[in-house]
Amino acid sequence: MPLNLMQKKLLKQEDIFAHLPQSGHVVAAMAAAEPGVFFENIHLHAEKHLGLNIHCANPTKPYACFTDIRHSENFHFNVMFLTSAVRASQGHNLVHYVPQHLSRWAQNVSRRHTIDVFWGTCSLPNEKGFVSLGVNVCYEPDLLRKAGKVILEVNPNMPVVYGDTFVSVDSVDHFIINDRLLPTLISEQPSQEDKIIAQYISELVPDGATIQLGIGGIPNAVGECLTRKKDLGIHTELFTESMRTLYEHGVISGARKTLWPRKMVATFVYGSQELYKFVGENPALELHPASIINDPNRICRNHQMISINTAVEVDITGQVCSESIGHRELSGVGGATDTHVGAQRSEGGRGIIALRSMTSDGKSSKICFELKPGAKVSISRNDVDTVVTEFGIAELIGLSVAERARALIAIAHPSAREQLQFDARNAGYI
Repeated sequence: MPLNLMQKKLLKQEDIFAHLPQSGHVVAAMAAAEPGVFFENIHLHAEKHLGLNIHCANPTKPYACFTDIRHSENFHFNVMFLTSAVRASQGHNLVHYVPQHLSRWAQNVSRRHTIDVFWGTCSLPNEKGFVSLGVNVCYEPDLLRKAGKVILEVNPNMPVVYGDTFVSVDSVDHFIINDRLLPTLISEQPSQEDKIIAQYISELVPDGATIQLGIGGIPNAVGECLTRKKDLGIHTELFTESMRTLYEHGVISGARKTLWPRKMVATFVYGSQELYKFVGENPALELHPASIINDPNRICRNHQMISINTAVEVDITGQVCSESIGHRELSGVGGATDTHVGAQRSEGGRGIIALRSMTSDGKSSKICFELKPGAKVSISRNDVDTVVTEFGIAELIGLSVAERARALIAIAHPSAREQLQFDARNAGYI
């Protein structure tokens, strides 16, 4: 019966776009749940729209709808995170970055706009009449329930994942079939500096702690270093390959976890096809919206919550920039502030900012006297906790400006320290 009901609502791809409004607001799912039919074909229907606002998060490909600025009057893409797929289009009245914390993204969208259509991806229906949103519920359940119309791309490759992922077939207006493989993310190999940083960080993670990790060489290196720990828990925005590895090594038990004990919880999963198979129907993992998982007031209920995020640069008073290079928008704040602040409110918790001491070209220190002109402050110096480079650990809580400056200069690259000390003295910091 559920399959029959879905088939009654099944449309052909060439017919589905007639159900979009001429203008208004559409929310599209993100990351591995990104609706491929929608993004691959929406530009073909541009002439039917005038100022259609499309809210999405971190597009995985440079689809034609993002790259052809001739459509700037037809579409406005409001993105939560600037990826390489859309970064070049930002600022041409086509792609617009919206600064906001991940925990409040769904709330802010629904507060400002009436959502005409939610368009996402789901699994095949089960015998009870439900489909699963699968590997992504970052904002999808919150906004799907507020949408005037719901369109889902049924993908047999989408795993059924537990948590707040299930949607009744009855509550979906239209289905289409899309059997493409889910988008994947190549895991970045850690550099030698990343491995040294990870070793320092591992010293700050006690047995029994609950951790949050992001994407990149440093988080991946941290995952490798934590294989010697015991009874760690997972409460994270993104569930990654390194977390799967830790679980398979027996490191993740959640035995001392105080919120969702013995459960790994996240908002979305993004990685390899093997990772998607691992999370499918795995009772050890639950996905819940970022409005819950990234809420600092919930994060802090985890005993010894350790949040590990990366940054572009940190100035010597503790201001953290993780989303731009000067005025050039690079990515977005995502959940960095949510998790960094929430972890510090946890008993025995810590918020860690990890970064290499120098830029990849070796020309600039990432511990800097002042942020570049136009740099966006992602974490204020009032909220910063611990900063780690390959040259050590700077614990900044409770330190004066002078003490912070000395602590951060001590973990800067040796070639930058003399100039940093000169600038700090000249400014009256030390």
